[in-house]
Amino acid sequence: MSQELVKSTLLKMGYNLKDCGNHWRSNALYRGGSNPTALLIYKDTGVWTDFVKNSPCLPLKDLVAATLNTNDAKEVNKILNSPNLSIQEPPAAPKISSEKIYPEEILSRLLPHYIFYIKKGIDEECLSNLKCGLATSGNMYQRFVFPIYNADGKIHGFSGRDMLNSKDRPKWKLVGRKSNWVYPACTRVGGELIYKNSIIDSRSVILVESIGDMLALHSCGFKNVLVIFGTSISSKLLCFILGLGLDKVYISLNNDTDKESNRGKIGSLKILIKLLNYFGTDKLFISPPTLNDFGEMSCEQIIEWKQNINSVSLNPTSIIDEVSNYHKSGEISKSDFKSFSKNFS
Repeated sequence: MSQELVKSTLLKMGYNLKDCGNHWRSNALYRGGSNPTALLIYKDTGVWTDFVKNSPCLPLKDLVAATLNTNDAKEVNKILNSPNLSIQEPPAAPKISSEKIYPEEILSRLLPHYIFYIKKGIDEECLSNLKCGLATSGNMYQRFVFPIYNADGKIHGFSGRDMLNSKDRPKWKLVGRKSNWVYPACTRVGGELIYKNSIIDSRSVILVESIGDMLALHSCGFKNVLVIFGTSISSKLLCFILGLGLDKVYISLNNDTDKESNRGKIGSLKILIKLLNYFGTDKLFISPPTLNDFGEMSCEQIIEWKQNINSVSLNPTSIIDEVSNYHKSGEISKSDFKSFSKNFS
């Protein structure tokens, strides 16, 4: 199917298309949706997915049928302008191994031994809501473990913080496909998605490096947080954010000014560059913690930080200089620099 035919078909049905390189974004007319980035439609095939509904990739004929609210193949073909197009299927996906799912009962092995985090000022209710606890056996032995839930409410991973403080063990151990995690948005508390709802209600999200940062923010009343588990944002997490139609995205990676290489700043700039493909500069903020990370800050300091972040917009001169300097040093790739130069204004 040609790109021109896909585009004309979509425009004919009334879709407003936002050009995003190899695909378009639009609102889901077939269900009356107003989110302008809910649908992703590939230009070359018409294959599409609805991020808000977390739908699978489907052929264009299905979008036509849904928009027309009909199962009549003749009516669908009138829009597609070709009898052959109605049977076109999306390209075969590469075979991948299925993601491992863990039974909920496994959490009964975790002990609610919260003293480590309580001493850090973390509220006990925050820990209880996240269904975490100390593992005393298995490959997470003597780690404080946080279960990671998927959109279906199933456990598909774990993140464990070392409690032995051993130099022979990494501080954090991750089990599962980190690239598929949207944490803690899919964790239910009393049957409710309180963390996802907090993001939706505030129309904003705070992106942080680790669970420790998230806990510090939660304990101070800020639940609109997503953990990226490092310094880069996954495609899954990006798609989740785009599907919510947010007004503000705060990139709040660690403030590594005491290190030779400021990984937090470099990671923040790379995330900014990626998000500029989808958000205007008025919606993006690089807002690092005032100390190295949020876990080192008191609740009063975090509240003060939160009060100030809305007044700090992206400084064009500063951002351009930083991206340029990191590009020259090789920390930011040529393609990222080119994308930044195209989108930042």
